[in-house]
Amino acid sequence: MGALVRNARSLPRKNPIRNPMFTTFWPAVLAALCAAVLMPFAIRTRSLGRDDDFDGVQKVHSAPTSRLGGANVVMAYLAVLMAAAYAGHVELSAAFSLALAALPVVLVGLWEDVTRGVHPWHRLAGAIVSAMAASYFADGIIARVDLPLLDYGLHYLPFALPLTWFMVAGACNAMNLIDGAHGLAGGTALMIFGGLAAMAGYVGDAFVLAQALVMVGAVAGFMVWNYPRGKVFLGDAGAYFLGFMYAELSIQIVARNPGISAWFVIALAAYPIVETLYSMYRRRFVLRTASMQPDAGHLHSLILRQIAMREKARYLGRANARVAPRLWAHVALCLGAALLLHGNTPALIGLTLLYASCYVAYYRSLARSADWEAWLERPSVTHIGTS
Repeated sequence: MGALVRNARSLPRKNPIRNPMFTTFWPAVLAALCAAVLMPFAIRTRSLGRDDDFDGVQKVHSAPTSRLGGANVVMAYLAVLMAAAYAGHVELSAAFSLALAALPVVLVGLWEDVTRGVHPWHRLAGAIVSAMAASYFADGIIARVDLPLLDYGLHYLPFALPLTWFMVAGACNAMNLIDGAHGLAGGTALMIFGGLAAMAGYVGDAFVLAQALVMVGAVAGFMVWNYPRGKVFLGDAGAYFLGFMYAELSIQIVARNPGISAWFVIALAAYPIVETLYSMYRRRFVLRTASMQPDAGHLHSLILRQIAMREKARYLGRANARVAPRLWAHVALCLGAALLLHGNTPALIGLTLLYASCYVAYYRSLARSADWEAWLERPSVTHIGTS
């Protein structure tokens, strides 16, 4: 009995600060607070990163608005990493290599937010440099895609590395492409990172879980100011950062957990992926323009047009805020199905193809529903804003 008592006394006492639930969620809460507190500083900027161009083909705001919201998301993320390193949070301390790799694409995006003069190909190059850095510093190399022929090729770095860099750059561009209505990119990212966190928690992947929760927190802090009134924009820096982190955490969770299909992360982000691929097809083969040429023909643009034409409104601040929930429904459906089918590759492939078919049918129905040229020529089209 004495030995048992001595052994019991020798066990470490549970410290409330070391509670597993607290350890898991405090970085997310801290990220949300940091991002929310930083946003007013961006909103009050008078010149740096302020978008006062109302005539661009994709512009739907009517008051000068800061594009530095995404830069604050990145700052909140870095602040949490530093706090985690001080607190001895092993999983987040190991993420500094990923933060270092993200810097090139974030800096290129930030330069675009400030100057609005960076060529699309230079931004693409920044994303590829970040993908290369992640491959070297953070083991960011695609391990499998659950397609036999491609998986065989992934055993060889000359094939695996370019495919990885292409997919990471594509994810960065995809998140930037859907950033066209209040809350659309932010809400989509919230659900995508929430899905990654849920799956990481389910399989016990502490590294991906910690990272995904920090991203959820940082984006939530941004959304407080971005939706529904669009007080601050995500900007290219923020969109590219969200896309980069989605791609890298997807690579990590698939490589570390053989029970998760590689198509889980594809189905999870089916909306931005399909939007990007269809936009490239539409520009290149339908419009006969460059695949990276910006236009006002995205799905969110068509939905805004439908609302505008239906309500015959000249001022569409409220209509802008009603675009995102319609597309959040797409993301939520894909999220739920992907979580349920996370280990079933054929079913996830079928889900992705089914969503792509529904997307194209929905897009074409909206494109035929009204006179697109008349919409573009409306005098009020450059004055549909948020304030």
